[in-house]
Amino acid sequence: MTPPRDLPPTGVLERGLLLLSLFTQQTPVLQLKDLSAASGLDKATILRALKTLVAWGYLEKRPDGSYSPGPANLRMAAIYRQTSNFVRRIEGAIVSISDAIGQTTSFFVRSNGERVCLARDNVHRDFRYFIEVGATVPLADGGAAARLLLAYTDPDSPAHAKIRSEARYISRGERNRHLASVAVPVFEGDGTFLGTLTITGMAADLDDETLLRFSRIAADELARVGLSVAASR
Repeated sequence: MTPPRDLPPTGVLERGLLLLSLFTQQTPVLQLKDLSAASGLDKATILRALKTLVAWGYLEKRPDGSYSPGPANLRMAAIYRQTSNFVRRIEGAIVSISDAIGQTTSFFVRSNGERVCLARDNVHRDFRYFIEVGATVPLADGGAAARLLLAYTDPDSPAHAKIRSEARYISRGERNRHLASVAVPVFEGDGTFLGTLTITGMAADLDDETLLRFSRIAADELARVGLSVAASR
């Protein structure tokens, strides 16, 4: 989900959450001036929020005065993975898909202008592609997962409508010239869009017909855990 950013939040909790959301894979360490510029909040307000976030372990203050995420985030992530029924379901499907096709399989959700890796297989770790669970990649960088997430979460356009009508997107060399990917949307049983499952491998080994076959295998395995690649009508 993408929270509104038209105006700085006025609630104390919202301010803290906004500050936490500014830390990304690309900007893991931020100075007070960076947080102020990105959030629209004044420095005095930010300092009060930072003091609380540091005290509770969600941020750490570094020797140079900058801030970075703290260990409390790891605790919450571990609890989320332990208690989320959806994560267990999607991980089960990912293992089955990877075993069947021998390629990297990942699941991404959208968070503001980035895609977040929520789950992936732990066997096929091509060093040119490997993204850790929890890692983020800007949607602007492109790739099959980004294209599909934008098609289902951004305002409509002819390009987005075409992707949705096909319920998949194949990319070649968008983020790495050696790789090819196919992404399919993932829906809950009630038709709620959840994110995108992406299969990635070496472009030289994967023609479009093979990628389409992989997408059908993915659809079958997702169906086994009550998920779908097509929205219910």
